Amino acid sequence: MDLGFLRPLYDEPGANGANGADGGAGYVSVYLDTTPASENAAAQVALRWRAARERLAAAGADDATLDAVQEAVTAPRHNARGHAAFAVAGEVRLSVPLPAAPPREIAGWAPLPHVMPLLAQYPPHVPHVRVGAGRAGGQVLAVAAAGTAEWKEASARSWPVHKVSAGGWAERRLQLSTEEAWAENARLTAETVATEAERIGARFVIVGGDVRERSMVLGLLPPPLRDAAVLVDKEVAPDSAAFDEAANAESTRRAAAASQTRLDEFRVRMSGKDPAARRAVEGLGGTLAALRDGLVSDVLISPAAVDPGASDPATADPEPLPAVWIGPGPADVAATKEELRERGVSLTVSDRGDAALVRAAAGTGAGLFFIPPDADRPRDGIGALLRAPFAAV
Repeated sequence: MDLGFLRPLYDEPGANGANGADGGAGYVSVYLDTTPASENAAAQVALRWRAARERLAAAGADDATLDAVQEAVTAPRHNARGHAAFAVAGEVRLSVPLPAAPPREIAGWAPLPHVMPLLAQYPPHVPHVRVGAGRAGGQVLAVAAAGTAEWKEASARSWPVHKVSAGGWAERRLQLSTEEAWAENARLTAETVATEAERIGARFVIVGGDVRERSMVLGLLPPPLRDAAVLVDKEVAPDSAAFDEAANAESTRRAAAASQTRLDEFRVRMSGKDPAARRAVEGLGGTLAALRDGLVSDVLISPAAVDPGASDPATADPEPLPAVWIGPGPADVAATKEELRERGVSLTVSDRGDAALVRAAAGTGAGLFFIPPDADRPRDGIGALLRAPFAAV
């Protein structure tokens, strides 16, 4: 899982107490159920937020930050079953609608944002292109890795796109012209999809719409895109719930496959006879040491390391990982305060181990992957693939 979309959370260390440890402002982290289940859903959301706000205020969160979060989580949204928001120093740094209500509502105030439940529940950001193919043209929606989306219309000929019974010699001519229009629109749609896919680095494409037209579009796509295509058997818009469901399912499938691949690679690397030559490490202490030195390419974490009693890390509430110490920089993380002091980091504060791991991974360009719940766990439920042998730590 690429954590690049989390970097705005930690950039601009205007609240140094949150990003580091000088006693400054802390992060508000909120996971709220916003299910539009009834006509008075807005009132129910407002009541849930009021209870969360009271807890946050009692914990020490400032009014400006709480006001910013309130605006983010209580605004009406279409089909948003839940919402997660993270704010500091009066500013919302990340606001994410969730595809389902959070398994447990969370309202916390701490030096770092509590993002692990978001990573567990929210499908990873996988760039892809969605296309609603129609005989009059195609609607193309390019969804980038950052979650931003851009529309493109693909239509070369708007007439004639329907066959008619005109009778006589004109009927055959009109029908041929109609089929030519379909083919031309399919060609332009496929070209637009290919262009947008290259622009955003799309990993897959989702094709829906008219049965005949989407078949034509698929046949005209470059082989790599055609092989990675997902079909939506409906004539609906690319931003519809059906496309959302297909995109989430494919993203989740790819994330599971990527996690398994990295776990297999981790086991191969750990099997080396010389520990110092291994390009992998297991256990909390070793992983933190490798993160401090920027050696980690991917962090592997077991759901049980987030919550020993849950197979789904989205439900995590306890803190099974021990609290760790952090400093102002993303790689300033250690099991003890003394380890950071030895590296010249004087401003330190203790916070959740999972929150510190995510910040360190995002800040050093490492990915994060959940180990399948039924797989053998590394020590402490945590391991890492390294960019260089462990002897470099």
